[in-house]
Amino acid sequence: MRRWKKLVMVGSILWVILFSISGLKASSAGPNQFSRLVLTNCHIIDCTERHLEPLTDMTIVIEGNQIVSLRKGKYDFKSSEKGVKVIDLKKAFVMPGLWNVHVHLSDIFPDPNHIQGGELLASAVIRAGLNAIDGLRHGFTGIRVVGDKGYLDIAWRDAFDQGLFLGPRIFACGYPVSTTGGHRGDIAGGSDGVAEIRKAVRTQIQMGVNWIKIMEVEMLDDEVKAVVEVAHHNGLRVAAHSKEPTTYRCVKLGVDCIEHGYGLRDETIKLMAAKGTFYVPTIVCNLSDQFIREREKRLAQLGFAGDPKIVWARTMISYADERSPEHALHQRLALQKAAKAGVKICAGSDSNPIGELGYLEIEQLVLSGLNPREALIAATRNCADLCGVLDKLGTVEEGKLADLVVLTGNPLENISNIRKLKMVIKDGVIVDRKSPLGKASFWDFFSSSKVKSGFLAEAEKAAGFSRGKVK
Repeated sequence: MRRWKKLVMVGSILWVILFSISGLKASSAGPNQFSRLVLTNCHIIDCTERHLEPLTDMTIVIEGNQIVSLRKGKYDFKSSEKGVKVIDLKKAFVMPGLWNVHVHLSDIFPDPNHIQGGELLASAVIRAGLNAIDGLRHGFTGIRVVGDKGYLDIAWRDAFDQGLFLGPRIFACGYPVSTTGGHRGDIAGGSDGVAEIRKAVRTQIQMGVNWIKIMEVEMLDDEVKAVVEVAHHNGLRVAAHSKEPTTYRCVKLGVDCIEHGYGLRDETIKLMAAKGTFYVPTIVCNLSDQFIREREKRLAQLGFAGDPKIVWARTMISYADERSPEHALHQRLALQKAAKAGVKICAGSDSNPIGELGYLEIEQLVLSGLNPREALIAATRNCADLCGVLDKLGTVEEGKLADLVVLTGNPLENISNIRKLKMVIKDGVIVDRKSPLGKASFWDFFSSSKVKSGFLAEAEKAAGFSRGKVK
């Protein structure tokens, strides 16, 4: 497809968004009306390799979209200073913005209301934008979309980059590259053989993707090698939806990131560590009944079960992807082995909405054996490194872009304190989290009075529901 066709496609989608709805606006009224933003009286979890504990009694000075100074002590504000906004954070914790790097923006899974069957592309685009903007409001300043329809990830990436809306930074994969019948037979129009595979990769590059995503399980060695060669030749990385026994071959052939890594073996983990291959385990989508209940019980005890709709829906989503006890335990142990071996682990939820499920993924990393600091690194620094922007993002350091979250609790003491969100700053702009995007939310896509059996009933049971209330 030629470049002008891409521009027409992107423009058409954005016109639909801009003029079909009025509720889906940017999360902020506009850029900050000050030249310097100062966050003072705070603690900093910088997520660098230098500091294992928070930096206490700190001040952060932001000019434009950049962190220009990290200072010890309170900011000494002078009345003669113009264009300066000083915010006393009252001992809150500042850390890099969160990332979710395995996202399908428009996806609804499960889909009890059958919304996705035959829907207009414009409908999916609007839902994707709602999901992305809501994700930013939850503190996710960076996301990687690993496959979606109609190149909507590219459209939203460009809309956010151009300032039409205030949303997260998007790293787009466009359509996954697969053989015919790949991904459990879901892909009918795949590419077969080296020549077709090369063309498919080049088509994605022509459309403007940041990453190449492949469904590599059904691919032959020469096909995987062709993807890697073309992508790397054009400066792009390759992510592979993968499961053993082909994951080892995938890593050996130079794929940069393993998604899911079902059945990951010890020899593959060792090779990933040696080659610097990233790992996005999507552990929240690999849970058994026992692990789902474990998670919900913990969150209820911590007081994060206040909204029955969210608790019910997030548990329903987990049961839609329920795994056997053997599979779930293997994935948990594989994650622990990968961390011990030095594999760079990144947080990605797979399921939506990216805000709440993103939280669950980070929390699940800890429940699965990582310590809180390792989980925070997986949700910040490692993701920026994965996307090739560690020089600009992923840590709180002078000279980096001001993508930050402010928390009222220390996540190093309790990982669920990532939910105690006080403020989100993206590119130096304070995100308006108070104004509603609309009367409905992403959770309403799951609401159905018709479907209350099977795994949905199990979801209610696990979440502790009784007559609509959490026990």
